[in-house]
Amino acid sequence: MPLRPLLRVALLAAALLAGCAAPPPAVSPPPPATEAVTPLPLRPLVMVTEAAPDPVLAEQLLSHYLHGPYYRMSLPLMLSQQYQPVHAEHSADTRRLMLLYRQGDVWGSLAVTAGRGSILNAFRIERNGTAEYALVLKRFRICLNAGADGAPQWHHGRWEFSSTRPGRFECSGRTNGSLFQPGSQIPGVLGPYAEDGDTVLYSRDWDTLGHLASLLAHRFPHMNVPHIE
Repeated sequence: MPLRPLLRVALLAAALLAGCAAPPPAVSPPPPATEAVTPLPLRPLVMVTEAAPDPVLAEQLLSHYLHGPYYRMSLPLMLSQQYQPVHAEHSADTRRLMLLYRQGDVWGSLAVTAGRGSILNAFRIERNGTAEYALVLKRFRICLNAGADGAPQWHHGRWEFSSTRPGRFECSGRTNGSLFQPGSQIPGVLGPYAEDGDTVLYSRDWDTLGHLASLLAHRFPHMNVPHIE
């Protein structure tokens, strides 16, 4: 047999042997299996007596996003470490909260809107024998912003951001994206209890999440908190 065909056969055989000896491709671990989703009562937890000024609630929300599991957000850390809180902006609409942050000439903000007919529910999720918890807020939105060249202004019944450099946003309740890591199964793990556009706050610590629910219900008393028997 001529030399060149022999060389081809040898190379082919070597490639086949290398393929057989190669380790199998790494397999990603499966996501936690959901065993049960149970609605939790929020009453009387929502009946708080202390005042919940807007900066306190904003700080609690930032802390939740910083320490909660499964989030893929960068702005909570940026606002907490690189910016300084300035003050809460007041609007004629009590269903809105706006706290401003500043880093020199650069502005950031945390805005919350609890719309008409907003609803607050809580759930316990069992996954692989571990308890996790979620607040599901309907007609409710939390929006973080950083990197703007000016502070938002209240105008014609809504907040207006800079038209030249509005900065970057991370908002809950988006239908075209998610604040959670791919593969976390959130908010899908909640099944029919969470729909597109809902704001989901997720935690492994019920005490902290329950207190946050109390502050939200206290700040936005028009929110509906259903009774669960």
